[in-house]
Amino acid sequence: MDKQQIEEIFNMTFAGLALFYRDCELSQELIDKYHIGQIIQERGFTDATYKGGGLTTNLRYLIASAHAKDVAALVPQMEEYGLVMIQSGAYFKVLDIHTIDNKTQIVLLHIAEETKEFFATNSSNIEEQIVQKAREGFELKLHTQPIPCLQNPEWIDRTALPMGMSDTGEFFI
Repeated sequence: MDKQQIEEIFNMTFAGLALFYRDCELSQELIDKYHIGQIIQERGFTDATYKGGGLTTNLRYLIASAHAKDVAALVPQMEEYGLVMIQSGAYFKVLDIHTIDNKTQIVLLHIAEETKEFFATNSSNIEEQIVQKAREGFELKLHTQPIPCLQNPEWIDRTALPMGMSDTGEFFI
């Protein structure tokens, strides 16, 4: 792979990158199935929010994506949640798994299907910077209040399932 191809992959993945939150309650058995460097695929659409607050669940997926769509702008009733959506069939690289006081954050980098082999065998200083920023944010947010609207049953149902695996713990890839 030449320098130009790598630059294209980086531009596709990192240009316009933002962080999104998806909290849920999972068993430790399911959480333990993830490992750093793993590539996962989410079969369904991925719902997340741009609103970051304290955690009431035991798991936070922090999703770094340059391609999440702001659904709140299109569907007014989703505006209070700050809903963003990532297309079905999306791939993610597990960048970090960080646990503090029985709360775990799994950092996922949204990657294009055609880049999954590259990201499975390579890492970059940009990924390290994402992890550092994610850990700092996680430690701060553990001591903040949860966002009330994200405690509504409607939102909790939208984000209840694990990412990249069935609810019985079988990865989709």
